[in-house]
Formats: sequence, C-alpha cells, structure tokens
Amino acid sequence: MDEKKFAMPVDSEHKSTQFRIYSFAAPHMRAFHLSWISFFACFVSTFAAPPLLPIIRDNLNLTASDIGNAGIASVSGVILVRIVLGTACDLFGPRLATSTIMLITVPAVYCFAVVDSADTFLIVRFFAGFSLGTFVSTQFWMSSMFTSKVVGTANGFSGGWGNLGGGATQLIMPLVFDLIRHIGATKFTAWRIAFFIPGLFQTFMAYAVFFFGQDLPDGDYAQAHKSGSKQKDNFFQVLRHGVGNYRGIGDNIWLLLWS
Repeated sequence: MDEKKFAMPVDSEHKSTQFRIYSFAAPHMRAFHLSWISFFACFVSTFAAPPLLPIIRDNLNLTASDIGNAGIASVSGVILVRIVLGTACDLFGPRLATSTIMLITVPAVYCFAVVDSADTFLIVRFFAGFSLGTFVSTQFWMSSMFTSKVVGTANGFSGGWGNLGGGATQLIMPLVFDLIRHIGATKFTAWRIAFFIPGLFQTFMAYAVFFFGQDLPDGDYAQAHKSGSKQKDNFFQVLRHGVGNYRGIGDNIWLLLWS
C-alpha cells in the first residue's frame, strides 16, 4: 500500500513514526483525539456525582458510610472490566470495544436522574464506573497506530488528558447545576437534570468513535480478518493471557486503593 495515502510519515506497518499533537490527520491522529476525548468523557461521567454530593446527600438522606461505599463502588468493577475490555480489543478492535462499553454504561449515568435511595445511588455509580475500562482500549489503540518510538508519548497524552475529566467534572457539574437552578428548577430537581450533560457527552463520543474511528492504519479488524492480513484470535487464549497479566491487574488494584 502506498505510504503517500497517509498524512503522517509511517513505517512498513503503516504505523505513524511521528506524534503531532495539533494534527487531526486520519487515521493516526484522529484515533488519538477520539481516544482521549472518549476516555475524558468517561471520567466526567464516573466522577460527576462528587461535586454535587452536598445536594444529593440532603435529597437522598445519605450517611457518610453511604457516600464512602458509593465511591468505592464507582471504581471497584474496573478490574474485571479492564480484563474483559482487553480481550474485546484483541478480538474485535479498540474502536468497537470503546464504543460498546460506553453505550452499555451510559444508561447508568442517565439513571442518576431517578435514584431515590442510598442503594440505587450506589448501584448507578457502580455501573457508571465500568466505563473507566476505556483506559485499556485507549492504550491499545495508540499501540496500533504509533511506532515504539512515539507510542509512549501518545499513551501518555491520551491517558493523561483523559484523566483530566475527573478534575474537569469538578468545574462542569456545579456550573451546569447553577445554570439549571437559574432557569427555575429547584435544587433537588436541578442536580438530577444536570446528569444528562455527562450522559449526552458520553453518548456523543461513543458514536463518534464508532463512526469516525479506525482500528488500524489500513482499516478495521473486520476488514483485516476478511482479507487475511490479520489472523483471528482465539477467545480463550486471549482471555487467559489477560488474566495472567500481573502488571495490568496490579495497576487496577492500585487504582482501587488510590480511589
């Protein structure tokens, strides 16, 4: 395949040999921006509740124990989800894996609008937190698009900028809440409506990844399997490798303890 078809300089595998952060050139830099923004959206959704906890606490009569348990629940499922998502990336590609987990988990974000107890609050935080598994697909995607010379930089920016969503939501949710209050909603209604913003953001990015993303420099996994340029992996072999990856499991345990 002619290398001139790519806007970025590439190697023999058509992986980009350069990382141009201000470029949106397809497919390499487009994949980068889709990956970090989608990961960012998942962090915004997962940690959208803490900035509004004073209002949510009063509305649902939450105790300190309820709030702590919900916080733990929001990240406790990530260990399993990251193993599953890593397997999905190997089998189906990072584009489909990312968009699917985002669409599966986004209903939980919308369900914040109807929670009515400490138990339902914990449940929606638990399932919304599954979206943080997109860290795996983000890193996987970058290694599919960039050479070893620059993939560390790509991974660092995609993961780091994605993590910023956890901080950005501390600013976004109070502003959204205040705007809804200004329009005329009561505070116990406004916080519920506010969760539609991270929900819509996550939904939009899921579809953006699906329709505008690309698994590999030369196309998607389905095309590569059909052409024979990529061998289809065995599910059980991939899963066994993922479970045996002690480095990945250690990182997830660290995340759980840190959170």
